[in-house]
Amino acid sequence: MIKRYKIKPDGGHQVVLKIGENDSWLGLEVLRMEQGERWQGSSNEDEVALVPFSGKCSVEINGTESASWQGVGGRADIFSGSPYAVYIPRRREFMVTADTKLELVIAKAPCDADRSPSLVKPEDVKVISAGVANWRRDVRLVIAPGSPVSQRMIIGETINPPGNWSGIPPHKHDEISGVENILEEFYLFKVKPAGGYGVQLGYKEGNEESFVIHDGDVYLMENGYHPTVASPGTTLGYFWVLSGDDKAYNITIDPRFDWVSSAEAILKETQK
Repeated sequence: MIKRYKIKPDGGHQVVLKIGENDSWLGLEVLRMEQGERWQGSSNEDEVALVPFSGKCSVEINGTESASWQGVGGRADIFSGSPYAVYIPRRREFMVTADTKLELVIAKAPCDADRSPSLVKPEDVKVISAGVANWRRDVRLVIAPGSPVSQRMIIGETINPPGNWSGIPPHKHDEISGVENILEEFYLFKVKPAGGYGVQLGYKEGNEESFVIHDGDVYLMENGYHPTVASPGTTLGYFWVLSGDDKAYNITIDPRFDWVSSAEAILKETQK
């Protein structure tokens, strides 16, 4: 149900993680660069999103419609605020220059429609306080469902407070039905403090998995329900991307948790 990958702390520079060659809808690379270093890429038949986790970079995009931006990024880490993102359409060459020491995430998804290059600024990111009680978390919608920026990718970040759950109510998006469509998804975790941990669960039809989350872990959700919990004293920050043939965020809720939405409404009313 879930595949785990790990970014090694001593992974060096340039590409320190690359996944996605055998998966249908998603690709991921993580770059680490020193100030002044350059990295050249090609989107080929994918749409691409560049999201700085830390540091600043300049991006130059060449092709049918060219664009360039300087000073993209600037946050210290995922816990320090909403990100910048650069959207690169298919069939483009691009150059990344590290303006400072840089950690950069590159998300990819197959694409058969032309879009324009775009810069998403932190003020463009919608931040939602999702859930209540011990399943409250902050969700940053970088490229939201229905956004015209991308064809297939839905991109966001979640900040999960100590002891709290996210992915509640548990949901899945691994089959086509009247209420659900297939969306692959990955989570890239950062943990604060670095020695803390969380737990990633996956389950469906009698199959159960659990993983201890460490800083730099990446989880590809292939199927099943997939809630997440932070241990006491640990804040989880994770970058997530979904992609499928249909971009609509249509999901199935674990029927055992149908009560959650009603409980949230009641609890929010009592907190006024």
